[in-house]
Order: sequence, then structure tokens, then C-alpha cells
Amino acid sequence: MRNRWTALLALAAVFAACGGGDDAADTTVSSVAPSTAASSSTEPVPTSDAATTVGSTIPSTEPSTGPSSAPPTGSSTGSSGGDGPITVVDDRGVEVVIDSVERIVPVDGDLAEIVWALGFGDNVVATDISATYPEAADSSTKIGYQRALSPEPILDVEPTVVLATEIAGPPETLTALERTGVPVVVVPTPPTADGPATKIRAVADALGVSERGEELAAAVDSEIAAATARVDESIEPPRVAAMYVRGENVQLVLGAESGIGWVLDEVGAVNIADELGVADAEAITAEAMLVAAPDVIIVPAAGLESVGGVEGLLSIQGLGETPAGQTGRVFAYDDQYLLGNGPRTGQLIEQMITDIYAGAQ
Repeated sequence: MRNRWTALLALAAVFAACGGGDDAADTTVSSVAPSTAASSSTEPVPTSDAATTVGSTIPSTEPSTGPSSAPPTGSSTGSSGGDGPITVVDDRGVEVVIDSVERIVPVDGDLAEIVWALGFGDNVVATDISATYPEAADSSTKIGYQRALSPEPILDVEPTVVLATEIAGPPETLTALERTGVPVVVVPTPPTADGPATKIRAVADALGVSERGEELAAAVDSEIAAATARVDESIEPPRVAAMYVRGENVQLVLGAESGIGWVLDEVGAVNIADELGVADAEAITAEAMLVAAPDVIIVPAAGLESVGGVEGLLSIQGLGETPAGQTGRVFAYDDQYLLGNGPRTGQLIEQMITDIYAGAQ
């Protein structure tokens, strides 16, 4: 399920860290940062005129006013967590005892975002390179990337707890950390509508602030519900191709198990991957893409840069001949924002509804 897909995210992080695509031509793409009021408004988020045909929706690296960045009432930027040792049973079924949360290493971008959203940003001593939001996470000390971890860089920052997902590894590294006495908590990451809240609760439990986690999870669920309520069922659902792209050699269509599938369901779109029998992430032929005939193409921003922007993307696999290619309806979103299933997911759905339904009849 998510193992293979999250590996792609790790590769994306490597690409971004190496500076790939920074100079790619992207002048035809409008950059629209989400409004700070997007999470509370039921009105469409304004986009530029260009975004009705070619849209690039890339959130600012600064925290927004949504639940992804603002700790719940009563929390602080740094915290000591619950009193005394914290005991949790993680996604592996392993009982983990955490004596202190003073020095946290989240080994995943969306887990890092959750840690900041819970008010523990000052306790983070390092992250992996997939952590790009908020800005403090992006600029934090890096210990490699989650699928190719070595114990030494992690031990060098003297963590009191490591938060990871099921794809963190190799397993020998996690074992080495645990043998030195470092608690490692593997957080569940279901690629479903309850995924963001599930991750938030698991991280909050590990940090000893379960009540705070429930508050944040409820806020995120509320945002998602408010966003999806905007879908106008009288409008014919747009056909959407969500794609993972990295250069000329990696072009994959993303299905229900990839983590983006449920988001497309929530925005009322038809995911062409379902019709093509793609469950996770698979390459498909140009002919199959033409038959699927997507009205809209959605890609991670770094992937769009890696192929030279919209023009480069539409030269791949006959994408330019699809309805989306003919109208230029390509929308790019910051990688962690689009693929993380993190605290900003409600804001993503809000923005995506605005983008893909623009001009729809």
C-alpha cells in the first residue's frame, strides 16, 4: 500500500534537496498562495485569471493561520509533554516507553509538520530532508532521508524520541537506535480520509499531549468537512489524473492507495486511476491516457519543475492531446502539501476544489 508510494515521496525530497529543477522554466504558471482565511471560509479561494487554465498552487513556507501551524489554545512553542514516562503501542504493535520529549527527531515531513502544529517545534533537534514545512522544519538540521537512514547522524543530535512511519529504514538503523536506548515510535499513516487525524492522535499520544492531539485532529476533520461541503453536485465531476513525475523517466498515475485517491474523492472528482485499475502508482501508456481523457492534471510542484514546467509535462506520453493538455488545466502543489496528508489537508481540498472547478458549468 503506502510503502511504495511514500518511497516516491522520499525520492522527491532527494530531488528537491539536490536543487533539481530550480531553474526550470515555469513562467507560464501562476503562483497562488492559499489565503489565511481559506480554512474558515466556505467561499471559493480566489485565484489568478491564469489559474483557470494553468494553475500552480504552492503554499508559502510561512505557517498559515490554520490548524497546521497554530498550536491549540493553551499550548506553547516548546513543551515538555506529559508528566513522567509516556507509554504507547505503535503501529508495529510494539510497546514504546518515552522518558522525555525534550529532543525530538521526526523522520517524515508530515510528522514534522504535526509536531510543530502541536506546539513542539522548539523541541525538534533534527528532521529528514522530506520536512519542508513550516520554514523552521525546512531549515532544521537534516539527518538524511527516511528510507536511507544511518544511526550515526541521528545519534549525534542526542534524540530522546524518534518518530517515524513504516517506510523509515533500513530496519537495521531503527534496531541500532533502539539498542542504544532511543525510543522509536512508528506512526500509522492510513491513505484514507481519517489518515490526517489518525497520525495527529498517534504523534500527540507519543508526546504525552493526547488532549491537545484530539483538539487538533478535530479541527483538521472540521476543515476537511467544511471544504468538501463546497462541492456542487449539480456540476459534472471533472476527470482528474493525479501524477507523480520526476524527469523524463518517471511518470506515474496515482491510485486510491497512494494517499491522494481519497482526496480526489472528497473533492468530487473522477480519478482516472480507478478506471484504469491503478491501485497505487503505475506507469501507463500514452494510448491509455488518451482514452482516460482527464480534464485536469495534478502534479507535485517539484515534479513539474523536473520536466521543465507545463510545456515539458504536456510533451510526455501524449498528455498534450488530452482535454487537460488542450486547455492547459495543469495544477501543481507543493509536494508536502499535496502528498503529506498532514494538518493542512483541509486547506488543500479547499484550494483544489477552487482550482479544478474553475469555469465548470
